[in-house]
Amino acid sequence: MSKATTLDPKVLRHCAAALRTLSHPERLRIVEALETGPLEVSELTAKLKRPQATVSQHLMRLRAHGLVAADRTGRIARYRVAHAGCLTILGCIRSHFAR
Repeated sequence: MSKATTLDPKVLRHCAAALRTLSHPERLRIVEALETGPLEVSELTAKLKRPQATVSQHLMRLRAHGLVAADRTGRIARYRVAHAGCLTILGCIRSHFAR
């Protein structure tokens, strides 16, 4: 077995911040909902059965860390997963914890 490469401390801090952001169940649910494609806030609130203010607050945190992005058409924003690592983490959760 080969020795793993040591990660730069700056990279580790960035990863830790992203993982802290994803560690909230509601934010994981949002990423899971966006897995199939972009959605508007109203679509997310209906799908997750959560208040608009709650969903918007979690989207703001996810956007701040570059995990989701919004594409705007006029006043309408459609959110999508911006970092493929989010989907990899969901896959790990499914395969290791959702048994």
